[in-house]
Amino acid sequence: MKILVADNHTLFREGFSRQLQRFGALTELQEVTDFAAVEKLAQEGKSFDLIFVDRDVLGADWKESFKKMHAMFAASRLIVTGESESRGDILDAFGLGASGYIPKKSSDSLIINALRLIVDGNAYVPPAVLDGMRRTGESGRILSHALPDGKNLTGRQSEVLQHLSNGLSNKQIAYEMSVSEATVKLHINALLRHLHVENRTKAVVTAQRLGILQA
Repeated sequence: MKILVADNHTLFREGFSRQLQRFGALTELQEVTDFAAVEKLAQEGKSFDLIFVDRDVLGADWKESFKKMHAMFAASRLIVTGESESRGDILDAFGLGASGYIPKKSSDSLIINALRLIVDGNAYVPPAVLDGMRRTGESGRILSHALPDGKNLTGRQSEVLQHLSNGLSNKQIAYEMSVSEATVKLHINALLRHLHVENRTKAVVTAQRLGILQA
């Protein structure tokens, strides 16, 4: 896996890169500190699987710069990092095609967890953003970015997932939802497909990591 880190904050960039080097999938890691260097790499025909770009590197008109970067590296997954934890900024990044947004003020453990998800092929949405949107009924706007297959969970699937996290058996879930056990099994199978996991335990753990469920 080829990764580019574009960040002009030396301490953060070096620490961030050290964490990425812990992943066995990494084959090449390159660092740049400004947008001109990013453009030069594109002109040289460089390609990357993952690109982490700090909003400061994108400049004041970061949205336009991100669009350019997205066009220059159309085959790459772009993840934005930044000081801002504004829900609006994070949603804007996803709206522009970002595959993740990592607030720099996040704890070390949360950043490491986010990197693990991203390197594994998943998108990353800060849990607080998803939680806030669920409360306002807007989670559909970005939930599709959080799921590995790009689809949203249905209301019933979300309900089953919540029951699974509470440790209920299929029979108990069927009783709580007033449906048959066969229907519950269908919902669980759909969840496993959406989350790319093999069993219900992994489904709950993965959903928590993605921010779909609170840990």
